[in-house]
Amino acid sequence: MRKRSLLVVAVLTLAAAGCASDNHHDKLLDSHEAAATMYQTAKNAQDRGDYGSAVRDYQDLEAMYPYGPYAEQAQLNTAYSFYKQGDSKAATAAAERFIKLHPVNPYVDYAWYLKGISEYQAIEGANWNPVPLHQAFATFETLVKRWPKSAYAADARLRMEKIIDLLGKRNLDICKFYYVRDAYVASANRCSEVVTKYQLSPAREEALYYLYQSYKHLNLGHLAQNTAAILRYNYPKGKYTQKLG
Repeated sequence: MRKRSLLVVAVLTLAAAGCASDNHHDKLLDSHEAAATMYQTAKNAQDRGDYGSAVRDYQDLEAMYPYGPYAEQAQLNTAYSFYKQGDSKAATAAAERFIKLHPVNPYVDYAWYLKGISEYQAIEGANWNPVPLHQAFATFETLVKRWPKSAYAADARLRMEKIIDLLGKRNLDICKFYYVRDAYVASANRCSEVVTKYQLSPAREEALYYLYQSYKHLNLGHLAQNTAAILRYNYPKGKYTQKLG
């Protein structure tokens, strides 16, 4: 009789376990479907250009369902939506967060790209600040080194070239600013920076000319002649080579 009682208990226990397993599976399905619905609502807002609503919806999704593919994609799309809003700081932070949380995600190269273009976006007219340019360059450099065949690598390289051009031109402008004010030491230092740091920038040719002139005004004849020789060698038919006489 006791054996029969134990058998009944065992059967009831297994049945209860089966019900619990079914309930857990149903809950997982329900949460997956709910996350999918919330994701689609956010994506629809993003697709129609309502990036503020998209960010809020993505953040609500992550708060309610912090794990799984929808949460990961929501984090990435949040960075993109911030970028499209023009909030470069928030976009950079969101992309950095994704990179830290999901370093082996198959779309992590895109997160690095988003981080780079968000940093690049931070440059603004009269409030020109070289820091975001240096940050963006470092980010793009990481992208092209780690994922040279990424779909975003080619654009990253183009942006790196543009950054070199911008930094070279900016430093050349500062060099000329000092030069016309007879501050030849400061002028020479700044032009030398263009020549050495931004060798691929079109500003390098003019920087060599003003470096040559600054050395002449400082009575540094040997350095002036060496600079003139470098200018002639690299730009034999250049406008500033002709000015050397």
